[in-house]
Amino acid sequence: MSYQVLARKWRPRRFADVVGQKHITQTIQNALRQGRLAHAFLFTGPRGVGKTSTARILARAVNCPNIDLAGDAEPCNECETCQALLEDRELDVIEMDAASHNSVEDVRRLNENCRLSPVAGRKKIYIIDEVHMLSRSAFNAFLKTLEEPPSHVIFILATTDVQMVPATIRSRVQRFDFRPLRPKEIAPYLEHICTSEGWKADLEALWVIARRADGSLRDAEGLLDQVVSFSGGEVSLDTTRDILGILPSDLLTQATRLVATHDSQNVPAYLDELAARGVDYTDLLRALQSYWMDLTFAKQDLPVSGRSEEEIADMMAAGSDLSIEDLFRLIRLAETLEDSIKWSTSPRVRFEVAFLRWTSLDRVATIHDILERLGGKGASVDVPPPPPARRSAGKSTRLDTNPQEDSASPATAREPSGGHADLERIRNAWPEICSALRKRSPAAAIAKTNWIPESLTGNKLAIRCTLEGKFAAEQMKTHFPHLTAVLQDMFGSSFHLVALPSAGNSAPPATKTEPAPSSTSSPEEGLFSSLMNRFGGVEVDPQQTREPD
Repeated sequence: MSYQVLARKWRPRRFADVVGQKHITQTIQNALRQGRLAHAFLFTGPRGVGKTSTARILARAVNCPNIDLAGDAEPCNECETCQALLEDRELDVIEMDAASHNSVEDVRRLNENCRLSPVAGRKKIYIIDEVHMLSRSAFNAFLKTLEEPPSHVIFILATTDVQMVPATIRSRVQRFDFRPLRPKEIAPYLEHICTSEGWKADLEALWVIARRADGSLRDAEGLLDQVVSFSGGEVSLDTTRDILGILPSDLLTQATRLVATHDSQNVPAYLDELAARGVDYTDLLRALQSYWMDLTFAKQDLPVSGRSEEEIADMMAAGSDLSIEDLFRLIRLAETLEDSIKWSTSPRVRFEVAFLRWTSLDRVATIHDILERLGGKGASVDVPPPPPARRSAGKSTRLDTNPQEDSASPATAREPSGGHADLERIRNAWPEICSALRKRSPAAAIAKTNWIPESLTGNKLAIRCTLEGKFAAEQMKTHFPHLTAVLQDMFGSSFHLVALPSAGNSAPPATKTEPAPSSTSSPEEGLFSSLMNRFGGVEVDPQQTREPD
């Protein structure tokens, strides 16, 4: 007999063999015991989680003459009916692939054949796989039969995309949602397979396979088959990682340590090691996100599945200087970089620039830390007194007649908190900022080429719009909430954004040069002249603007 892959050889034969779907198998078994079995079922869920296997077990249970309905309600798998079903020669169970039988003619033929009585069993069972592939007309032709089938017919529909199944179909069936399997459910089953087959397996290697399977038991069995074929019956951790192309944890630990300690000096050596190993940067970013998420769990004393105690200890030591807020921020940055690398012509350069920037990121300060600092230093903070208000003799309080001089006075001048270096960092990171902004707001695609970070004073970031037009700067403001969130994620600081129009639009109209106010001018005249010079105003004679009588 030809070789059978593990996914077929170890296909479940009883309800108890179905892994991780007890909420479904127990419901079906109770329905069999109570005689409350529905005439139509819809099994939905991701690939490789047991939909078709459960449908076949149900078909055997319905037609098995030896089933113990007072007991476990399992098919015996020994009678002629069960053996015929296991060998795919039972005439009363018809499996149909909707991907290749999706026309109205196929459904019309099904409607006619289902009227015929079963040959040997109690029921005639139709298993329609990938039912969402039926055409709209085929679904409509199937409605009446599905709602009121003959008493001897049971329909079992299976799909991986339930949203493509019309609501009129879903309302006529009993729906069961198969969930993705967790690594802690897959790994013990793989260990059971290895023990039964006589293979020596490293438990950590099985956990690696279980995590790589992404919730699919069939995928996990296929990966195990691949590893065993290479190693000749021994499943070791190193061999499994090499065959499946899984990054070793030491690369992830080293990356975390470099970022946590701001060790930019050793970044070039680390990047050279990545290039020498031929690491795929998209896979690396995904692995880093998973690694940092597990580190977040470990820092909060939450269970971390799929990693050994030694690996968790190394992880905690490498990221000891990172707070939970820092890790969340790094995960968001890695996700944004992964999205931009997919479309980049030079992913290596983009990753190296971003990783070097990550090693110089400031730590995110929590509210608790800020309050502690304020509590310890609040008494020693010197707050300069406000400048005295200028008053005219016998007059009420007036505005300052020369605001430009006052703003430049050393008593009130403020040094920018960010400075030139922060502005340069923003300018260097502008392509990535625009990419993240475009992901949040697709209409902001013009930001990369038409918005320019111009100045940074304190937390006030001025952005120049190079587009000509009256409403270009106003339109830019509508994207500022998204841009503020992106800057917060990337730099850990909150910025107040200011929109500057195009230089061509912002030039003030030509005005006459007014003589400086004389020393004998009144405060009102000085204020008026200052406002005229600042805002480019023109003095108009009211006599000239009066309309003729």
